[in-house]
Amino acid sequence: MRIWWNAVTGGAFYTRWSAVLSLLVASLFSVPSIGGTRPEDYLRGVVVAGLGWAVLAAALVPAAVAERMLRARPARAVVVLGSLVAVATCRSSVNDAVSVALFGLAPHGMPGARIATNLVTAFALLSIVAVITSRHAAALAAAQRLRDALDRVEVARARSEERARAVGGEIAGAVTDLREARERMLAGPVDFDAVRAFAERVRAVSHSLDRGLRERADTPVPRRAGPGRPPEPAPPVSHRLVAPPWFSVAPLYALGCFPFAVAAGGVGVGLGGLAGGILVDLLAGAATRRWAAAPRGGAAFVAVWLVAGVGMAGVTYAFLPAIGTLGLVPVLAVPLVAVLVSLCRDALARARADERRATTGLADAAREAAAADVRAQAPVRRAVDILHGRAQGACVVFAARVDDREPTADEVADFRGRTEAAFHALLHPADTDPATARDALDGLVDAWRSAVTVSCRVEADAAAMLAGLAASDRIVTAVNEALVNAVKHSAARVADVRVDRTPAGALRVRVTSPGRLAPSRRSGLGTNQPGIRLFQDGDDVVFEITVADAVAPRTPHS
Repeated sequence: MRIWWNAVTGGAFYTRWSAVLSLLVASLFSVPSIGGTRPEDYLRGVVVAGLGWAVLAAALVPAAVAERMLRARPARAVVVLGSLVAVATCRSSVNDAVSVALFGLAPHGMPGARIATNLVTAFALLSIVAVITSRHAAALAAAQRLRDALDRVEVARARSEERARAVGGEIAGAVTDLREARERMLAGPVDFDAVRAFAERVRAVSHSLDRGLRERADTPVPRRAGPGRPPEPAPPVSHRLVAPPWFSVAPLYALGCFPFAVAAGGVGVGLGGLAGGILVDLLAGAATRRWAAAPRGGAAFVAVWLVAGVGMAGVTYAFLPAIGTLGLVPVLAVPLVAVLVSLCRDALARARADERRATTGLADAAREAAAADVRAQAPVRRAVDILHGRAQGACVVFAARVDDREPTADEVADFRGRTEAAFHALLHPADTDPATARDALDGLVDAWRSAVTVSCRVEADAAAMLAGLAASDRIVTAVNEALVNAVKHSAARVADVRVDRTPAGALRVRVTSPGRLAPSRRSGLGTNQPGIRLFQDGDDVVFEITVADAVAPRTPHS
């Protein structure tokens, strides 16, 4: 029911697909009875129904425009359902007027049965089309958002990888410059002011590296040139004729004819036709899945449902033997409905597959971009720490020694050795230097900022836990999936990441983004794992992970 309501109120109930389907149904299958049951009488009905459809379609144009202009869902529902009831109710009168004007004959049949048939047919068929097209459009929109984000993340990854290749040269150049400055200082008069000047140079190099790191993090990532990553091309039509959902073809046709059948032969005839439609659909559905499954070709599919149409014609004549030419309508109606439903189902399946591919690609690209960002930033952060700590520490010690006297040869050698050890550590970082969970989270958030406006808050009591925790794949994967979810289900492209501690002292990461969580999405994304929740909070979707094994050690009471 919720899916149907979303289709009715989504702003795209009246589309070109609903127009095409309603034209086919109105002008070929649901035609008025004019004169009798001969073929020429059926052709008169086709002409009248086609012209009547044009009049009613023109009357629906204001409703279609209003549907797209309105923003409130209840107002859209009133416009869509009200106009659909009005058109279905007026269709018999419009057809009568057209028939009298063209042929001087009024269609026969009970007005109530004709109106009921029009209402059932309109609501059933157009609702199915609206559900399929709305879900297809939503899947396409989500896939496009994911592809756009993927393009930006890949640009950011390429930039980070380029930066990672260049950062070694920058650090090596800085070390060469500092070595030359140190040797020039030691070659001249060595006093407090000279050492302080060298220390200022070390600080300037450190600040320059840190400033470059911050500027690169704040520089927006440009969009990739060109139209962006296209979706997968559609396969040939013969490969797209997949089996329609069970009971979506022949029973639907029988349901549309139910009011007419009741008026012509009673409730028993109507129920008999519906039962016959169910039986025909079961046989045709089984045959389609056995012999006509894609991509074996469309000929077998059409042949199966053409036989099903003949079967429905047989059901019609069995209950209404005097119906005449109208009894042959299902021979074409049933296979045509089967093809339309099949193509719609295939389009929806392909859109979902495209969305899944884009989701997987974006998640993988974001992880790779985060790793590249860490690789690019880690040497610079480490260089800043070493220059601030070890190199400037050596300067402080040496400056104290030369404050009021000349340094000894051993003191000069000690200063040179301390600074040289710091420079060697800059050029040859230890392979065992592990990244922390904070490094991994910062790298992921920086990578995502190319595609989403991400704010990240780490509470003071959680910062120390992150800094002391080894890089956690569980945390990074969970946040990554939550940000993918934010792109997929919302065009806002805004997310807030907050890290804090629970009352029990465990580490908790919460990602909040605007959006509406579908019932089927309350599971998945790893939410079946302990410590992970996905829930709706007002207009926001919240993804939360609690890392119980990251509980901070408690200080024992004295």
